Amino acid sequence: MSAHVLPIQLASSWFLIEACHVREVLGAEPWLPIPRARAELPGVVVWRGRAVPLVDLAKILGVETAGAPKRARTLIVNHERGVAALPVDAAREVRSIPESELRTTQDALVPYATRELDENGEIVPLVDLGSLLSHLDRTSGADGDGGG
Repeated sequence: MSAHVLPIQLASSWFLIEACHVREVLGAEPWLPIPRARAELPGVVVWRGRAVPLVDLAKILGVETAGAPKRARTLIVNHERGVAALPVDAAREVRSIPESELRTTQDALVPYATRELDENGEIVPLVDLGSLLSHLDRTSGADGDGGG
């Protein structure tokens, strides 16, 4: 059995997310800030004619950044109640990794990371995007129409 993952970069850190959540990989997308919004959900991106919540994944994962999420790529991802936009610095091609190579995370340094891959001595966390987005959705009080 294999896991299909998408490697993504935030600042100088690499992470993996399950490819099944990804609908599209776009270039840098402009976004509209929402006044008094939570830092993790600072605004919206217009995608296919509708407002999609912008999730600042770097903020959630504790990656040091210089302010608002203005990044080279925007991932449009599915979650249980709609879609969300994730700005990332880079995304590589989807990879198929044998489940046996993904081990349980040894420490809780990266929120929502449940498993990790040892890539030639560099540990790359697999972020449980479904859990992360579900948690944000529950805590934001989003309404089911594409809420984040």
